[in-house]
Amino acid sequence: MSMYTALSGIAAAQTEIANTSHNIANVGTFGFKGSRVEFADIFSSSPMSVARTMTGSGVQVSTTSQVFTQGNVTSTVNVLDLAIEGPGFFAIRAEGGSQEETQFTRAGAFRRDVSGTIVNSAGSALLGWPVAQDGSVLSRTPALGEPMRVPPTKGAATMTTELSVAVNLPAEDALLGQQAAVPPGIAFSPDDPTSYAHVTPVSIFNEIGNPVPAALYFVKTDGPDATDPGSTWVSHLVVDGVEVPPSGGSPELVFDGNGLYQSGGNATYQMIGGSLSVSLGEAKVLDRGFQVVSAAHNGRTEAALTGLEINTAGTVYASYSDGETVAMGKVFLANFANPQGLRQMGATALSATAISGEPILGSPGETGFAYLRSGALERANVDLTQELVNLITSQRNYQASAKAMETSTSLSQTIINMRT
Repeated sequence: MSMYTALSGIAAAQTEIANTSHNIANVGTFGFKGSRVEFADIFSSSPMSVARTMTGSGVQVSTTSQVFTQGNVTSTVNVLDLAIEGPGFFAIRAEGGSQEETQFTRAGAFRRDVSGTIVNSAGSALLGWPVAQDGSVLSRTPALGEPMRVPPTKGAATMTTELSVAVNLPAEDALLGQQAAVPPGIAFSPDDPTSYAHVTPVSIFNEIGNPVPAALYFVKTDGPDATDPGSTWVSHLVVDGVEVPPSGGSPELVFDGNGLYQSGGNATYQMIGGSLSVSLGEAKVLDRGFQVVSAAHNGRTEAALTGLEINTAGTVYASYSDGETVAMGKVFLANFANPQGLRQMGATALSATAISGEPILGSPGETGFAYLRSGALERANVDLTQELVNLITSQRNYQASAKAMETSTSLSQTIINMRT
């Protein structure tokens, strides 16, 4: 009997050494929670046993429980690194997984995959709730949220169909650049500076939303005289170095003697993929040099992601190249009535059980839930010094139980020798 008692002590010490080794091995694992082995004594008794003379029958492993104390939080340079400062767990789900397969973790090392989904190193997606533009939660259903996604681009590309340019044209012929005369006397050519007075680049997008090099050239064709104090200019649209002839309207600008716009300057050009309407109706003739006052068009390219921000309440904001900042979703936290009832799944992931209870969801910062810290990670809560002490203690327990077993074996051998 004493041999089995000693053997149970050896097995218990082995279990504690294995658990301590596991804690030490994961001292550098982010979000790792150390565990401890809890033992219980064994007594074999019967109704006829006398309590004061009973001896124990050894030891057994009662439970191995995780210790959910807070680990140290260290800063990083990655915005998607998230640390929970207080109670709560992130909810994660493997690709293609159902709501029932949702897992929970304290490890907040996340990144964006090729589709923009926020995932951890194992490929499991971080779950969150949809939000309005101001960051307020739109819905808390389905109960365990949906994968958080930050798309790399925003909006659809559209071709430029309207271009509006306001310019100030010079009244004096001395300010006409290299234009040879009024009218210039030669055909317009973008390669011949003497055939035009001024040029300005303009922004237009093609049918797939890509910018196209384009420019507007201005030629003075008529100046004030004794019979007409007004002046006339003609605009030319050049795209990719080639002049595009107007398909409608008039590119000719007519001004009165005070330099105010009278007519013309609104022309339509046929481009690949559609037509482009150019409006110059805000042009003026002034006693100063050529000046572009404003230029605007209705084309648009896809806006590229330029930055991310996650506040302490878990709202994810994405900034795009069009200058707009959009709330993409809200990271929620899960808590449990009995966190020690969670089942360890590996890779710092945990799953709910009947012992842990159903997850209780809430926003970071609400009562019972921690705040989030972006650009930081929670380190393992393992105290390495204490674990080394535990390792020495377990080793001594193992050696003592082995000595007890050796003594029991020696006694058994003595009895066998007596019989022989």
